[in-house]
Amino acid sequence: MLGWLLCGCRKESSATDQLKQARDVFAAKEAVLQKKISQEMERAKEFTKSGNKHAAMQCLKRKKYYESQMNQVGSVQSRINTKEKMIADHTANK
Repeated sequence: MLGWLLCGCRKESSATDQLKQARDVFAAKEAVLQKKISQEMERAKEFTKSGNKHAAMQCLKRKKYYESQMNQVGSVQSRINTKEKMIADHTANK
């Protein structure tokens, strides 16, 4: 019943592989957020031209939220890079 848990069927991926995968995921998230920011900015401009201030403000609020998420993603990417350097230094010192 619990054989799948103890059989070792899963591949163990190294820490560097996991960090590379995480870095790729966060790079994709950053690209998506950048696209959303530019879309919200364009929508805000369109609403401003048409005279709909409320909708334009909502777009700018979403843009600000996406920018804060981008900052968080950037800090996570920075930590991932730091961990990769630490692992590389550790393996070089062995």
